[in-house]
Amino acid sequence: MGLLGAMVKKDLKLLFRDKMTVFFTFGFPLIFAAFFGSIFSSGGSGSAGIAVVVSDLDQSTESAAFVQRMDEVNELRVEILPEHEAREATRKGKKVAYIILPDGFGKAYGSLFSGGTPEVIIGVDPSRKAEAGMLQGVMMKLGVERFQNALSDNTSLADVLGDSIKSIEEDQNIPDDWRVLLNDYLPKMKTMLEKEEAMTATTSVTANGDNGISSALTPLDLNFEDVMINRDGPKNGYAVTIPQAMYWAMMGVVMGFGLALVQEKTLGTMTRLVAAPITRLQILGGKALGCFVALFFVMTALFAFARLVFDVPIDYPLKILLALFCVSSGFVGIMMLLAALGKTERGISSLGWGVMMVFAMFGGAMIPLFAMPEWMKAMSDLSPVKWAILSFEGATWRNFSYEELLLPCGIMLMLGIICFYAGSRMIKLEE
Repeated sequence: MGLLGAMVKKDLKLLFRDKMTVFFTFGFPLIFAAFFGSIFSSGGSGSAGIAVVVSDLDQSTESAAFVQRMDEVNELRVEILPEHEAREATRKGKKVAYIILPDGFGKAYGSLFSGGTPEVIIGVDPSRKAEAGMLQGVMMKLGVERFQNALSDNTSLADVLGDSIKSIEEDQNIPDDWRVLLNDYLPKMKTMLEKEEAMTATTSVTANGDNGISSALTPLDLNFEDVMINRDGPKNGYAVTIPQAMYWAMMGVVMGFGLALVQEKTLGTMTRLVAAPITRLQILGGKALGCFVALFFVMTALFAFARLVFDVPIDYPLKILLALFCVSSGFVGIMMLLAALGKTERGISSLGWGVMMVFAMFGGAMIPLFAMPEWMKAMSDLSPVKWAILSFEGATWRNFSYEELLLPCGIMLMLGIICFYAGSRMIKLEE
């Protein structure tokens, strides 16, 4: 038992000697649990709700009140912008959807029995179709509130009936049978409201709610339109999932080259390279170039496969090449920094896979951004995965201009330069 105990003690010492292994053995599982626990406890879409941008073209009292009501519900997170900026924010993926209240919305919204159905124009980011149904449900719920508010107050309903009677007299497009019915029914109801309690009026209106005026009693007319200006969104679902799948291929290449770099130190290969007539910069540059070529080749092959098998459109090859170059450069730098921090094979395995998995969770390769709580969405800006995916989407179905591609591609390029410089300065080529 003494010998066995000594062996156990020795192995435990080796385990706890590597700080990276200790962290990813005990610390990382807690972070992982907290991450998913925060998502599930927030009810899926986070406490802040669906991020939408609203443009009020009607500028009426009723439309302003409706926008205010949207801002109050927990399911939505509203920002008000002009129409063009609202469309652009959704096209670029900054918002889930835009909501436009066109001219005439307030007049229709304020009339229950005339004036038509209030129209709302909605455009949803094509990669966020899962949220379109949720948004539609929220909007219809808000639309129903106009009936509830009007029917729950005698004074309000009497005013609505008065406006409706006037509109019916002026509107020549109402069918004759409806006009006769409404001209007989609405004035009587208005008179009754002036004498009786709201309960009688509400019962009367509800009883006649299904007798023919379906368009007037429709809460909202939701018109969904294509978000893209030059393209009607992604051609198919693969155009959305391929950029996300790219990351898992990149992660394999980065971990493979980072582990190989550390192994060459432990096996003595790096010592022979250092002794050879070759500079430190050339050694590290060769490793970086090999990783870059592998990343570029793998992602190019995936795009070609997606084009041939899944019919993913490749309409902008120069933009795709730009995205491939910048994203590959970014992950080469990450590889070098991980190899410098990991130091040992066990250390880089623990550190590398842990860091890359965190990048995936916060960047949208594992959990959709819309499902994250607000604080996680803010942290996603720190994940290179988000910018890599946005670079690929912008170069394909989002149809970014070169100026618009500058942000995600520039971030990846600068990240690669900074990480490579830091990693090359920190890494020790000899044990």
